[in-house]
Amino acid sequence: MIEMSISACSVIFVVVFFYLSVFSFTNIHAHHCSEKFLSEAKQRNLINITFCKKYVESNGVEIAMYLREKSRRLDIMVGAMLEEQTGWLAWGLNPGPVARMVGTQALIGIKTRNGDLLKDKYNITNYTKIGCQLLPSPIDLNISNFNFSYINYLQYHVIQATIILPMKYDVSRLNHVWQLGIDVAVGKEQPMMHPKGLRNYDSTETINLRTGKGRGNRVHTSSRIREVHGILNIIGWGTLLPIGVIIARNFRGFPLPWLPNWEKYHISCQTVGYIVGATGWAVGIWLGKASKYYSFPKHATFGTCIFAFATIQIVQMVFFNFKPGNHEEIRMYRRMFHHVVGYSLLVVSCINILKGIKIMHLDETYWLPAYYGIGGCLAFIFIVFEIVSWFKFLCDTLQHTK
Repeated sequence: MIEMSISACSVIFVVVFFYLSVFSFTNIHAHHCSEKFLSEAKQRNLINITFCKKYVESNGVEIAMYLREKSRRLDIMVGAMLEEQTGWLAWGLNPGPVARMVGTQALIGIKTRNGDLLKDKYNITNYTKIGCQLLPSPIDLNISNFNFSYINYLQYHVIQATIILPMKYDVSRLNHVWQLGIDVAVGKEQPMMHPKGLRNYDSTETINLRTGKGRGNRVHTSSRIREVHGILNIIGWGTLLPIGVIIARNFRGFPLPWLPNWEKYHISCQTVGYIVGATGWAVGIWLGKASKYYSFPKHATFGTCIFAFATIQIVQMVFFNFKPGNHEEIRMYRRMFHHVVGYSLLVVSCINILKGIKIMHLDETYWLPAYYGIGGCLAFIFIVFEIVSWFKFLCDTLQHTK
């Protein structure tokens, strides 16, 4: 195996440090609710608010609660923007061991195409999860003062209700679920399936109404773990591997002998890129295994293909480095295979990174512009070197024909 040079390691360190600086961690956990929402809640008799949060990275929903523990009376107010022509807002409690959609006793407000505001109670069952119609149904909660309205100055649609909690609902560990959707069945009080993104699947929490503290229900919903997964894959598959390809294609002496030891740089980038990317892939596998209630099979399949392609490339590189062989035909086929797999790997990596950003809904932050910028810089460098190479090739050809 060719040993990495110190300068190659330094370049790779700079790349890794740059990414860690650009893609700083964000927190998907709830923030304190906005002053306007808090003020509106207090005006609506939620005077001594026990719990008030805004879930910035989970649909932007704001939720305020006021618990009278002796009577087990819970007043709730849930607000969010429904920006499309139709939409629905849902909130509910789940008496089960975990906060999840199935088993939730939900209150849903619906905004119809003609502007009407409808509301009703829904029992969310496994049939809903597999795509059956979600229609109004009895729930096991004593609900009063249930209404769904629009607050103009907040631009929020708001669910408000009073609930008498049965004893099976533990106020020190209360599972609540919220959701937003766009599509509504025409002429029916039927909310259609919500978008399938992490921000939608993360719309659950277990809260302690005595302390006002809440915690996410699943460990893998931590944004830090997801961002580690994303950053490692972007560094490994999305940056170091393309840099290694550019070095191998353009710095071996043509068009200009800028890197006499180009092979060390190429192998350094590919090896470190593989290690970093494979680590990110392993984190992604763990996230998938930890996810009981949802998965992203296409993203996972692409990720496994990337890992397999990269492993083939590394094994091939190591094997032929020790046993280079002298047979010209074998060497030619090996080189063709290496190039085809390598370029395929870059294309699939780019597609899957974009899919991952979209799944995490980071396309609405600086992640997508940053990745486009870095990918664009690499593509620009590649194109410039291709133009220079072809220009020099044509010049050399013309000189030889004279």
